[in-house]
Formats: sequence, structure tokens, C-alpha cells
Amino acid sequence: MTTTQVTTYARIAEVLTELGLITRDEARKVLDKAASYASEPVRGPREIADALESFGVAVSIHSEDVDFADEHYEWLLNEAAALTGGKVTISDYRFEKSSPEEEDCGLGTMHFTCNGKPLSFDVEQESNDYLDMGAAQQAIEALSPDDDPRDFRCVEQEAPRYDDDYMVLATAEQREGLQRLLGITFDPPLG
Repeated sequence: MTTTQVTTYARIAEVLTELGLITRDEARKVLDKAASYASEPVRGPREIADALESFGVAVSIHSEDVDFADEHYEWLLNEAAALTGGKVTISDYRFEKSSPEEEDCGLGTMHFTCNGKPLSFDVEQESNDYLDMGAAQQAIEALSPDDDPRDFRCVEQEAPRYDDDYMVLATAEQREGLQRLLGITFDPPLG
């Protein structure tokens, strides 16, 4: 494989399969759904990261309005845990608002149990319509399986950072391959 090839969904499927991030059957299922645009160019790291979510190796932290962020974190954590293939389970999620009487309050602490271990993360978002991107990223990083060389890392964005964050579950070698073959880089862990 070379980095001079045009990046398409088909190319991304080839890279993910060769790096062991997905099986050929998983690649084929996504390519069948994307048949009308599978050979069109995918431009830039953000579109590539978006495609990684389609292939089931990433989850996105939405930067736009999500309505009830305090409830959305639970969904997001479960989506990320699903990428581990059952190695991580989330339970006992609750969001403790700093001002419980204010529906629009986004400040507080998310609490949950990950594989029996209680975790909590402070959320410092003024509005309950938007996610605290940093808190969400730290919480997802904490879901990296203990007995697995894969961990969650955020795809690096070009400044300014106003887009969704994409968290990819991969080994260091797989991340190096994604950088070399698809041109995406990763932020160091926050936690």
C-alpha cells in the first residue's frame, strides 16, 4: 500500500482490513451500504475520521447541539464500549448536576461503572445542549480495555477545533499505519 493512492471508502476498507481493525466481511457490509459513493474521494482527516466511524472503529463526540447532554453521555459511553467487542461494559450511569433544579444546567459530574470500577468525570459545559468535549474524551479514554493492546485516542484536528472529535480504538501499530496510509494523526491521551 502507498500513501499516493486516492483515499476512498474502498481504500479505507482496504487499509482497515490490512491493519486488522476490521474483517473482510465487515468491510464488505460497509462498502455495500456505501456503494453509491464508495469510489468517490474522501477529502481530509475529518472526512476520513467520519468514515472510520462508519466502519465501526471510531465513535464521534458531537460538537453541535445534542439536546440533553447529561443523558447523551450515557449513550456515547455505550457506543464506545461496543467498539471493544464486549471487553468493556458500562453500568450505573448517572449525571449529578451542580444545579439540579435547572434543566439547562450542563455543569456537574458524570458517574458510571466500567467493568465494575466506579469512575467519575467533572463536566464543565454551561449549557445542557452541548457536550464538554474534554470530559467526554477523558471518559472514553478510560474505557480502553485493560487486557488489550488497543486504547482509545482522539484523531488530531487542524485548528480551529470546532468539529466533532473522533475517538478511535486501535493499537499503537494500527495508529501508526493509519497515519502512514491515510494521513491521520492522533492527540496524546488527556488522562
